[in-house]
Parts: sequence; structure tokens; C-alpha cells
Amino acid sequence: MNFNKEQSLAVRHFTGPCMVLAGPGSGKTTVIANRIRYLTEECEVSPEKILVITFTRTAAEEMRERYRVLTGGEQGVTFSTFHALFFKILRYAYSYDSSNILTEEERTRFLRDAAQKTGAANYLDGDLIFALSSEISCVKNRKGLMTARPGRSVGTDKKQFEEIYNEFERILRDEKKIDFDDMMLLCGRLFDEHPEILSYWQQVYEYILIDEFQDICPLQYELIKRLAEPHNNIFVVGDDDQSIYAFRGASSELMFEFEKDHKKLKEYERITLGVNYRCSESIVEFSSDLIAHNKKRFKKTLKSGRKGFLKTDTVMYREFPDVGKETMYVVNMIENLIARGIDPCEIAVLYRVNTQPGMLVSKLKERNIRFVIKDSVPNIYEHWVTKNIFAYMELAVMQQNDGSNRYGSDGQKANTGKWRELFLQIVNRPSRYIRRESLRRQDLSLDVLYAENRDKAYVREKLDKLKYDLTILGKLPPKAAVSYIRKAIGYDGFIKKYSEERMLDAEGLFEILNELEASAAEFSAYADWKKHIEEYSEALRKKTAEHKEKESGVGLLTFHSAKGMEFDTVFIIDASEDYTPYWQAATSSEIEEERRMFYVALTRAKNRLFVLHAADRFGKKREPSRFLREAKLNIK
Repeated sequence: MNFNKEQSLAVRHFTGPCMVLAGPGSGKTTVIANRIRYLTEECEVSPEKILVITFTRTAAEEMRERYRVLTGGEQGVTFSTFHALFFKILRYAYSYDSSNILTEEERTRFLRDAAQKTGAANYLDGDLIFALSSEISCVKNRKGLMTARPGRSVGTDKKQFEEIYNEFERILRDEKKIDFDDMMLLCGRLFDEHPEILSYWQQVYEYILIDEFQDICPLQYELIKRLAEPHNNIFVVGDDDQSIYAFRGASSELMFEFEKDHKKLKEYERITLGVNYRCSESIVEFSSDLIAHNKKRFKKTLKSGRKGFLKTDTVMYREFPDVGKETMYVVNMIENLIARGIDPCEIAVLYRVNTQPGMLVSKLKERNIRFVIKDSVPNIYEHWVTKNIFAYMELAVMQQNDGSNRYGSDGQKANTGKWRELFLQIVNRPSRYIRRESLRRQDLSLDVLYAENRDKAYVREKLDKLKYDLTILGKLPPKAAVSYIRKAIGYDGFIKKYSEERMLDAEGLFEILNELEASAAEFSAYADWKKHIEEYSEALRKKTAEHKEKESGVGLLTFHSAKGMEFDTVFIIDASEDYTPYWQAATSSEIEEERRMFYVALTRAKNRLFVLHAADRFGKKREPSRFLREAKLNIK
């Protein structure tokens, strides 16, 4: 096989530490596979002495297959993830088995139980559970230090978080479960208390190769560094410019620490793979101009190993007055590309957060364009905020059908159960000062609430207003109804207060409301809108199931999920402030990570890159991302 000079240096590195800086499309997998072959075939290293670590099981299998094709057999080389390696060590020492490993379903359930038991949150949605999980992981990755907790937490203050953390740990102990972070902590303790066990594993693996080293966390690095001693035959491949997993505890600074730790050794090498064989010349230039604005990085010059595309045909920027027109442009262009012979699997639409592609999913479905959702796209129609809005509208329909202003009274036996369920969702959203004890009554009705509050004029006034509002809602088309609930009834005010009390992302909740209102505008009757919602929800469920069955089509991916992938054509939607960089990014290090995420997105494209911006997203004005100017893209 032909290698360029830098690839050849990396492949033929023998002993001592080595760090390979591998830019996008530079052939890092090829380098790793061929170095393993070089060690076994030319240096006569026993395959059993070689450990290759990747971050996912899929990547480990791909690396194993690449090596098998090169050599005609695995020959005893160990291909493993970090988690599999640490669990293997613990299994030998403590006789753990798979039943001790915490599943994702159990993790979610235990976190919910811990948070509710400590009284830290009255309502836990998926975002809050994910935030708590990430924060706990960050703390564990830094040996349980609470100072490692992210500065802007979600849903809890410092004291509440510590209570949740301790309760979660208690549940794990009681259930005899360990999570992936515990595996690292336990291995560290094992090595401290039993140096003979550490010595045994050091002798088992004398050559260690690590892929995607920029994604390593401090505890993983510490354990691997100890495992590599005293030989220090540790070969790491990564790109600090593609470090985008800080929320999991990863830190690109560990690449600088690796160099500091090993540079004093005379065998140390640093090699840069600077030829990008994936992207056209202008995509390489565009992305390089962008990432150069990061200050904490290894300086490197990248160039394209491909020619043949005119720059004007490769990177295109388009601005649209609103997200609807942006979406239709993407759908039309995808249709044209497929008609010209581009395989749908070679087309991807990338976005910063998984709430963005809702309208796109709907339009692709309408055009019968095959697509695959790589991430779980939240269905806004199943969000609790949306369910509150629908509860108001359903109550209005029920009241209108009943022909009275007293729906929920003792005389409405047929629909009491449904009415009660809907009423409980919205009764104190916004607050109507109804006591919890009252809401627990099985005979709950407006008549009962009036009777209980006969001496509280302010409560009776709120109930009268609710009946009046439901009467008005029953006469309005969908969009006007949503707007009335938000403004006249005061739901927006409830969301603002709710978010402030729980330190939640009010911006995200308001965006759901804005998108819901925009969706409602397409329908003149609530029944038609409801039918559309049911069809959309069913299509989304099917797409999630199809992805599990490896269905093919146009890829819809977040920046994070797109890492490691490549496509002929890439569309980046909503290249706007508040999305990229994301509005929560405040510190310089957070902005640098956002810039790396955008860099990863840009470098997924081989031949065509469309960067798009919508000036208005569901009623909110947005400016083009600062990253576009940094990349020297001509924008207005």
C-alpha cells in the first residue's frame, strides 16, 4: 500500500510513546491497522501483547475487520473499548458479570427515583434526566470531585445535586449495579490497592494503541498511562480540533498533557497527518480558516489530497427569510440531487441539536424521500408543554360539544375520566390557586371546586375566567387558539416562572411553543391539525424503528452523531447564532468547543457543502453564525 511520508512514519513507529495528529479524512484507521501489521510481521511483536482501544463497539469491530483483511486473520490482537477493557479487569478481580452493569433504562429510572426522593424536582422530563446523568458522569470522571460539576447546571442547585448524587449512588449499591464511570473508579482503586494486579496487566499488554484520543477523559487517561508503564509503548491517534464531547468529561487538553508527560522520553514522536483525502480543496480551506480561530490547539497545516471541483461548486451559502423556506430549499435540492443520480445515502442534513429537524421530517415524508434519523428526534407533539396546549383545546372542544359552560360538573358522567385527566394537566398552569388536596378527589368537578372555595372570591374568579377562556377557544382556529392560550390565558408567563424556579431552559420551551404555533397555522380546523399530528407521530415512530433495522436513505444527524462519517453532499441547516454556537455556550472554552463541532460538521462533506441560515425561526429573529465570517464566507 502506498503511504504519504507522514503516514509511513506513523505506521513504522516501533517503541516508545507517539502521538499522531490526524486531521479529517487523513487515513487514521488505515495507519492504525497497518501499524499493527508492522508490529506483528516486521517487528515480530506477539499479537497477544497488542491492545487496540476505540470508543465504540462498532469502531472496534471495524478496526478488527480492517486488520483481518490486511493479514488474513486476527492473530490474537485485542480490539476493545475502554469500558470493555475495564470491565474485563474487574471481572477477573471481582467476578463481576453482565448482570452487574447498569442499563440505560435502569439509569434513567434510578435517576428519576433519586431526584424525586430528594424533592429536587417536581417534574422530570428527558432533558433534565440527561443533564443530571451528564453531570454525575463528569463528577465521577474526576474521581467524585463536586468541583468538577459544570458551572451552569440544569434543574438543581449545588446542594440538591449533591443529594441526588448521593441517593443515586446509594441505589446503585443496593441494587449491586455499576455504571461505566464506576468501572474506571473501581479499576483505579484496584490498581492502588493491588499493585501486583496492575503489574500483571502491564505484562499482558506491552503495546497500546488508542483511536480518537481527543475524546478521552482524565480518569481514562490516568488508567491507561499507568497500564502502559514501564514500557510506555503507547501510540495515540486523534485530532484536538475534533474534540466535541466535553459533556461526557472529554478534554482536548489531555493531548497537550500527553505530550508534556512523554516528551522527556527520547523515543517520543509527534506526527501530523495533514493531507485530507476526503474533502475537496475549498472545503478544506473553508474549515481550516474557521478552526484557526481556536487558540488552544496544535497548529497544523492541512491540505486537500483531491482536485477537480471548482470552489464555487463546492461550498455554497444561502440565506432565507424563514425556516419554512429554508426547509423547502433543502427538500427541493435533495430531490434534484437524487434525480441526478446521487445515492440518498450519500446525502446528509446536519444540525446542532436534535430539536431542529421537525419540519424537515414532515416535508421529506410528504415528498416520499427516503430518510434515516440517526438520533432520536424529539416529537414536539409529545412534549409536556404541547400536551398542556392540547389539553386546553380538548377541554374547549368537550365544553363546546356539551353545549354548556359547566363541563366537569357532576352531571357529565360519560366523560368524567377524560375531563379529569385533561383538567389536571392545566388547572394550575398558570396558577389558579387550587389546592393539591382538592385535585386528589375522585369526584373532582368545577361544581366541587366552586363549593370548596365559596369563601375565596379570587379562586372563583379564576374558575370563571377559565370557563370563559374555554368558550372562546372553542370558536378559534388552531393558530389563534394557541396564541390565545399563550397570551390571554397566560401560559407564556407560567413557562417563564416555571423555568426560573427550576433553572431550566426557557428558550427551548418557548421554541417548542413557537414551532407549535407555526404548525397550527397550516390548518383551519383543530380536527385536521390533530389528524396531521397523528400521521406525523406515527411516521416518526416508524423511522426510529427503521433505523434500528439499518434502513437507508438521506441521513439526518446532529453534529455529534455525524463525527466519523462522510457524505458526498452535506446540508448544514440553521447556521445561526443561538444554534451554532449554541446559546448556552458562554465561556471561551465552550465557544471553542462549539467551533470544533461546526468544524466537524463542515468536514463531513466530500464534494458539496451547503451552509444555510434562516433569518426567522418560528417567530424569532436570528443572526448568521459568527463562524461563517470566521471561515471567510461572504455573507451580507
